[in-house]
Amino acid sequence: MNKSLLLMLCACSTVYAESRALPPVVDNSIYPGGSAGFSSTAPSANAMYEVLGRLEQLQLEVQQLRGMVEEQSQTIVDLKKRQGNIYSDLDLRLQELSSKTTRLKSAESGQKIPAATAVVSVSPVVKQSAEDVKPVVNENKAPSIVSEKDRYQAAYEMLRNGHNNRAIKQFKALILASPKGEFADNSQYWLGEAYKVNQNLISAKEAFLKVVTDYVGSPKVPDALLKLGYIEFEMNNMAEARDYLTQITVAHPDTTAAHLAAKKLKQMGDMLL
Repeated sequence: MNKSLLLMLCACSTVYAESRALPPVVDNSIYPGGSAGFSSTAPSANAMYEVLGRLEQLQLEVQQLRGMVEEQSQTIVDLKKRQGNIYSDLDLRLQELSSKTTRLKSAESGQKIPAATAVVSVSPVVKQSAEDVKPVVNENKAPSIVSEKDRYQAAYEMLRNGHNNRAIKQFKALILASPKGEFADNSQYWLGEAYKVNQNLISAKEAFLKVVTDYVGSPKVPDALLKLGYIEFEMNNMAEARDYLTQITVAHPDTTAAHLAAKKLKQMGDMLL
């Protein structure tokens, strides 16, 4: 009987054990807290680092471009100054050539060459050093030690050699001492040119205007009008620039300034198309 009871207990425990189900297998990788969720954040961090790297590279390139722009701007300023000095030297050489031509024609016709002209041929302007001439300015009277011509030559040499600020002072002193002198109109014109080379357009404009208003019959008037047109063009005052340039072509048609003014007017017309 004991054996029968034992066999029954074994059979019941077996049936109970088989009736119990195994616990389900859970895949944690599908949840945000799983390992797959952690790996999905890695590309976002890498992308952020990549964007930061590109931003730093762009900032470096912008700094390099700014340096290049500043360098080019300084180069343009230097070129403008050099161009102004070259133009000044060319104008002086043309004046000398004109004076020599006049003397040759006078000699061929048997006329006596004036003493002042003879001095010019012996001492050309280009060989006179600005450092050798130190004009003495007196507020009450014109200088007696150095002539007006020598003072003008010294001031012009300063401008031609690039000493623009010193040339401005000398031209202003010469105009103040001899406002109606032989070289007053030229001094007034080159004063404006010196201001223009220094990119002081307002003062240059005032100086060139005085050439037009105070020295009406001067051969420098067409050139002063041309520079006024150029200055208004640089200041983007197109109407005023066109007025000055047109005035040259009408009032002084046979001058070099009129030819340059016509070219500038054509350029402005092409710009409006």
